[in-house]
Amino acid sequence: MKLQHHAFRAMNCQMAAWVYSDDPEAQDALKRVEAWMEEVEQALSRFRPESDLSRLNAAAGRPYRAGDILWQVTLRALEAAEFSGGAFDPAIGQALINAGYDRSFEQIASERFAENHGAPAPVQEGREPPTSFHASGFSLSHLSLSAQIRLDPASRTITLAPGARLDLGGIAKGWAADRALDMLRPFGPAMIDAGGDLAIGDAPPAATGWPIGVTDPLAPESDLLLLRLAHVGVATSGTDHRRWWIRGRQQHHLIAPHTGAPAQTDILSATAIAANATQADVIALILVVLGLEAAQHWLQQHPHIPALLVLNDGRSYQTQSLVPYVETPFPIYA
Repeated sequence: MKLQHHAFRAMNCQMAAWVYSDDPEAQDALKRVEAWMEEVEQALSRFRPESDLSRLNAAAGRPYRAGDILWQVTLRALEAAEFSGGAFDPAIGQALINAGYDRSFEQIASERFAENHGAPAPVQEGREPPTSFHASGFSLSHLSLSAQIRLDPASRTITLAPGARLDLGGIAKGWAADRALDMLRPFGPAMIDAGGDLAIGDAPPAATGWPIGVTDPLAPESDLLLLRLAHVGVATSGTDHRRWWIRGRQQHHLIAPHTGAPAQTDILSATAIAANATQADVIALILVVLGLEAAQHWLQQHPHIPALLVLNDGRSYQTQSLVPYVETPFPIYA
């Protein structure tokens, strides 16, 4: 079988899809993946006023009839919030705005470049691998969520408390990647890379899995280790990429729900393997937000989760359940 590939940009990041197939329609399927990612972005972008998510946020206090993508991702986000005990929270939209993440990161980065070259940027204020985290209901222990988000399955409406805003960036790419992988599965072994959130299908021909390098956040030109993966999702989350400054304080996009501010964490990046990319996306974020001590305790409660943590000081920790996936190991601190 021939490896076919399609690269494109969506959701403010680089994406790609691969499939081993001799089917002449496989290339069209790869292009449909790009169209699908654009459809998801059209529905869930905070930065497009016409998106379904923006309209929901603007309707805070009133029931809003959600489109299918917004409805499905909101359901998954609430399940993830319950699974995380509140470390993951989709109701952080206003907190992100308060931290300065009120426009796409590409715009923030260009303004930061201008500021560094003498043009001040405006400051905006005030504004199994791992278990499934499918929840049977929404009796959430995380009270801020149960108070701020109400779902009516009969009418498919979402009601946010006045002033509440959803942000689904912590789960949308993984969810979209899983759906995109479903598009390619009929054509052969496939993989989706949605800006570092990977949905991985069957192993390539004559291989045990797809080779996946985990980048060293302190030396991005190097990999910390090489994994061989099939039939899983893998994601890396961290504070090493999306950073900006406001009044001399560095900010990042990973909000600690209990403070409503960017997480003060000693974990620079976390990589997690899960049953799918949706779960891996959320688990990696949870680990970074928790910080090392709480993350280690959380992983002890979920010993089946393969994970790698890289600290701000360069030390690295991995769970025992990661070992079977590692093809090229590196020194790990116990």
